[in-house]
Amino acid sequence: MSEVIDLAELAASAGLEQELERLARSHGIIRTRQLNQQETWTVLGAALTRELLSDPRLSNDVHTHAPHGALVPGLQVMLLEQDDPGHARYRRLVTAAFASKAVRELEPRIEEITRQLLDKLGDSGTADFIDAFTYPMPLEVICDLLGVPGEDRDPFRKWAMDISAAPSLEAMQASAGELFAYCIGLIGAKRERPTEDLLSELIAARFEDGSALTDEELSSFAAVLLIAGHDTVTNLLANALHDLLTHPEQLAALRRDPSLVGSAVEEALRFRGSAMTTVNRVALADIEAGGVTIRKGELVRFLLNAANRDAAVREDGHAFDIGRATAQHVAFGMGPHFCLGQRLARQEATIALTEILARFPSLELAVPEGEVRWLASDAIRGLEELPLRYARESA
Repeated sequence: MSEVIDLAELAASAGLEQELERLARSHGIIRTRQLNQQETWTVLGAALTRELLSDPRLSNDVHTHAPHGALVPGLQVMLLEQDDPGHARYRRLVTAAFASKAVRELEPRIEEITRQLLDKLGDSGTADFIDAFTYPMPLEVICDLLGVPGEDRDPFRKWAMDISAAPSLEAMQASAGELFAYCIGLIGAKRERPTEDLLSELIAARFEDGSALTDEELSSFAAVLLIAGHDTVTNLLANALHDLLTHPEQLAALRRDPSLVGSAVEEALRFRGSAMTTVNRVALADIEAGGVTIRKGELVRFLLNAANRDAAVREDGHAFDIGRATAQHVAFGMGPHFCLGQRLARQEATIALTEILARFPSLELAVPEGEVRWLASDAIRGLEELPLRYARESA
């Protein structure tokens, strides 16, 4: 395929998924242009995605092999941008921390945050649910998890948005620098006075040889958790609400049987997952795949939303159906870099949807479906806003 597609430009329309389905029928891999105008191979097909996500010839260590493809140039300690054995060593330590008391006992706090935000909406009205709920809810959860003081949380919203859906490369890099600098200071404070949070757990954690994570490694982990654990959940929740409201028969089925909420979350992840693409990989050798030759040194990424709708996997992948079995989706990736926070994301989405639908028997889009605006992002699939009309009484 000779055409180079600007994925961010395409994502600004509601028709992104239909266009990807059209492309995937004839192309397993396409060429796309990223925010910094770099071109990369982008994998669409489900089988090819599963094959190449575990292919050792594709390296996540772009800093070493293709510095121009790094998420944040100059920062070489991102868990997302490491290969084994260093990645596996780091990941084991972080995985253990995710099993800590701070994470295990988070559910009551998620419920509390959810109810507080819904209380602020009142009994009825019209509001942008992204601004009023789906943005602040996961932000509060992640900041609680990291032990960020309440008075320091305001800048996190801008940092997260600029890094995941930046208007420019310069804005992304500037916000990343500010976020990492803040995290270094937070880590210093927690070294002196630990609290019951994930960051304090990681500061105290030790590798098998007795060594510990550096401030740079801790800072990069905190930053990734903010971006991956906050922005993706924000857009997962908004997308799920949008897709339920634009498929009224599915919403009615969920209201009749609230036990389907877990299945509804999985279908939302499959149908329009918020983590649209992976970070870049770099080819360590020439690779023949999908009818093209990926040359050594070229960048490769995976368009997870396209893989999840692949007609070779499910003929009706374009249909939103909360009753289907969707365990085989790749919304959280797969292989060595499978998302560490997937359990927390599912937990937040399940609690949020349960509480919203129980609170508001009357819930609908406050604008015509065609007027809903989508983010122009080549990494995150999400809405600019989600205006909803809600009431505690049925309409």
